[in-house]
Amino acid sequence: MASNRIVNVGIIGLGGMANEYLRNISIIDSIKVSAICDVNQKLLNIIGEQEGVSQDKRFKNIEEITASPEVDAIISVVPNNLHAKILELCILYQKPIMAEKPFTLNFEEAENLNLLYQKKPIPCMIGFIHRYTPSFQYAKKLLEANTIGKIRHIDVRYHQSFGTPLFNVPYLWRFNKTITGTGALGDLGAHMIDSARFFIGEFRSISALMKTFVDKRRDPITGEERHVDVDDFTSFQAILENDVVGNFVTTRNAIGASNQHEVTLYGDYGTLHVSINRPNEIDIFVRNKSNENPVLTTEKVPETYNKTILNDFAELILNKKSQNTPNFYDGYKNQKVIDRIIYSAEKGHFVKVD
Repeated sequence: MASNRIVNVGIIGLGGMANEYLRNISIIDSIKVSAICDVNQKLLNIIGEQEGVSQDKRFKNIEEITASPEVDAIISVVPNNLHAKILELCILYQKPIMAEKPFTLNFEEAENLNLLYQKKPIPCMIGFIHRYTPSFQYAKKLLEANTIGKIRHIDVRYHQSFGTPLFNVPYLWRFNKTITGTGALGDLGAHMIDSARFFIGEFRSISALMKTFVDKRRDPITGEERHVDVDDFTSFQAILENDVVGNFVTTRNAIGASNQHEVTLYGDYGTLHVSINRPNEIDIFVRNKSNENPVLTTEKVPETYNKTILNDFAELILNKKSQNTPNFYDGYKNQKVIDRIIYSAEKGHFVKVD
């Protein structure tokens, strides 16, 4: 490794999400951007100058940046059809990776990666960033402390509004099944699945419904209408570990919800509610010592629950330590649940996950 205290990362994909990673890296002492990769030369030049990356460390080829001996680890922020390829290269060159979700384009790719990973494992984290929301971290500790008793039901939603006809969003790669695999399900639903696995455990069975409300969008290049072949609404019910019942809804057609991911956990003694829009607050509905009936309170989350996925990624590489981090198998199992949701929606009945 180039340094025993700093992780020199190569970032593959310089689109919108990359800006968020670059912003976070800039405030972390243990990570430095040493190389970048994108097919867009203009973006390479802009980001290269912005981050002080030399010309010889601005790559257009994903294998070259992955193989570079001066790159300690990879951060992958690319469209879904490239996720598996970059993970495969990182396993081949034994490079730690922080990869975006969904894990792969489909479960067949996930199965193939799993076989490779079992033979040559690497430090790997998947970008399920919402489990790092302070209120989510705090809720996890409260559940472990049995604050609301035995969990009976979890309600999870992830709503956005950008896909509604009101905003007239043009045809993008996210609406193309060959590039994205699924629509709202893989983009937003993957976070719902991870939240449920983070709080409750594994999925046992699923019954799903998938819909495409806006099935045509105008191509911004040709001006012609293109067919949308992925979902913009998915809902499913599930049975999870310990017979916990789950209800899940995700959509890109919820006007007023710019980016709304919420989880409510119902137990025998009370309820917990968290939202990424209120990251430092948690709603707790439990009976206190002076009340026979449960009382709703909103608590501030202690600052000790503030941490970032990139801090954990650096810690994993430098000190080989990890706790509750979204790893390779979290990505793999997440993709299996996505596969079962698709199958259930197609067949119209409950299916077992395993």
